[in-house]
Amino acid sequence: MPYLVVREPGQVSYTLPLKDGLRLGRSEQNDVVLDDHQVSRFHARFTRSEQGWGVEDLRSTHGTLVNAAKITTHVLRAGDRVQVGNVLLVFRDDEEPELVHQQATAAFAPLQNDSDRRLQLVYELSRAAFTLDDRDELLGRALHSILDVLGGERALVGLADPGARGFRRLARTREGDPGPDDIAVSRTLLEAVTARREGVIVHNSGERGAPSTLVRAGILTAMAVPLLAGSLLLGFLYVDARRPSSRFTPQDLDFLMAVGHLMAAALESAQRYRRMEALAEALGPEGPAGELIGAGEPMRRLKAQIQKYGASTANVLIQGESGTGKELVARTLHNVSPRAAAPFVTLNCAAIPESMVESELFGHEKGAFTGAVARKRGKFVLADGGTLFLDEIGDLGLAAQAKVLRALQEGEIQPLGAEKPVHVSVRVVSATHKDLTEEIAQKRFREDLYYRLNVVELSVPPLRERGEDVELLSRALLRSAASRMGKRDLDITPAALAVLKAYDWPGNVRELRNEMERAAIDAELPIVDTHNLSARLHKGPRDAAPAAREGLSLAERFAALDQTERRLIEEALKAARGNLSEAARQLGITRIMIKRRIDRFGLGFRDE
Repeated sequence: MPYLVVREPGQVSYTLPLKDGLRLGRSEQNDVVLDDHQVSRFHARFTRSEQGWGVEDLRSTHGTLVNAAKITTHVLRAGDRVQVGNVLLVFRDDEEPELVHQQATAAFAPLQNDSDRRLQLVYELSRAAFTLDDRDELLGRALHSILDVLGGERALVGLADPGARGFRRLARTREGDPGPDDIAVSRTLLEAVTARREGVIVHNSGERGAPSTLVRAGILTAMAVPLLAGSLLLGFLYVDARRPSSRFTPQDLDFLMAVGHLMAAALESAQRYRRMEALAEALGPEGPAGELIGAGEPMRRLKAQIQKYGASTANVLIQGESGTGKELVARTLHNVSPRAAAPFVTLNCAAIPESMVESELFGHEKGAFTGAVARKRGKFVLADGGTLFLDEIGDLGLAAQAKVLRALQEGEIQPLGAEKPVHVSVRVVSATHKDLTEEIAQKRFREDLYYRLNVVELSVPPLRERGEDVELLSRALLRSAASRMGKRDLDITPAALAVLKAYDWPGNVRELRNEMERAAIDAELPIVDTHNLSARLHKGPRDAAPAAREGLSLAERFAALDQTERRLIEEALKAARGNLSEAARQLGITRIMIKRRIDRFGLGFRDE
């Protein structure tokens, strides 16, 4: 008995008995429907003639291949491999089929029997749930299938949005995809699924007391079920119909409950996996927190806090001096949060004029003001579903602070020139180098906004408090700079490291990064030494007592000689009023020797 072994990517292979004239393609008018974007609507046909079984290409866009060769018509022999798009069909003429599983149609072809269609929906949902990367695509396909199986007209899924008061909604109808807000769900159903966590059917009997939402929309029957993963409510599933023939039954509700449980399990599993993957990536050495390098207690404590609070949706205020890496901490918090797949949007409140802050945050409509030639989406809308990082929040004006507070309280913003508010769900991570409690006392910052932003507070330690991390950071940043310049890996001498550790780093990690980039440019050998470092780094504390140096290593004590030598050069030049020959005489060295040290230390004195 001739048959085909059909192998579709990501699906179980099945056997297909051949019949004369069997046609396949993407259109549902075919005998075999293949859900593949490289398959034409009517792609190929199998026919039987005196020569035997053959395959004919029906002028498809991408062609039909037999044993990797493009054909127009071809007489088949046992074992021939026919490729249609990404689907492989192997021709067999054995007594027994190769596979036990028999299926007369492809995975997405409609089935006639209602119980078969329901079973197939469950199968397709369970298979697709763990193979599709796009959550909205999965949910959209599931809603279309639910409408087809249950005979409904509109379906909607609402997903609980962390940190928001409502649900993010995705809707489908038989006629197309409406806006999610076009479907109003009865309060009776919402209370059942969200408060009591029950599945429920409601009917519009036309009599007094029928649910008003159903009456206004002309809905005759509706169902809703919760999406539960254990005790966690992930959202709800809703379907309704206007036709009397589509009146839902308790059996329909049982089926929808089963689909809801499967959908919730898939969503919860995917969320957990994404969180674990994001956490491992973010906190790993090559992850987005790669510059959060440090083995000292301050950094260990900060990383533990990031891991603890990152999984929540609470707003976070990051305190720290300029250059400590506050944006890096914010990005890491986002990457380990449930919102990791959504946007991470940044705004430096100190870098834009006060007159433009409102437009940047909330957006504007075309013609809202002079120069508004096009509609613009603000940062809150761009970050919807994700994280908005407001850097230097202490520099935000009081008028904009009031509107940020409203956005956090109400979950909505009002673009300039817009008639209606826009609902948004945003986790706000803010940062500042200012003491906001002092700003509140000076009436420059709103106290109510402070408490909205400061649900969780993180403090990023300055580099001067991370002495044991300076070496790790220096080597990592030096390697990175050398790589960008196409140089081989650079090392750094103990003496140079001692200079770096002795410096106070008022610019913190940003200053250290710049210093390592400069050193990588300056180094002519595959090693950075003290003379490759900036002159300002050689300045040490002028009142350092000798006793304090006794506990230092030899390299650190040797590096300190540079500081002493520099001070002596400066004193001699000052005493000689800039005359190099006189300064050299006072120090007991030659003029050439003092000139070399002036250049080395970057003192900038001229010979007078």
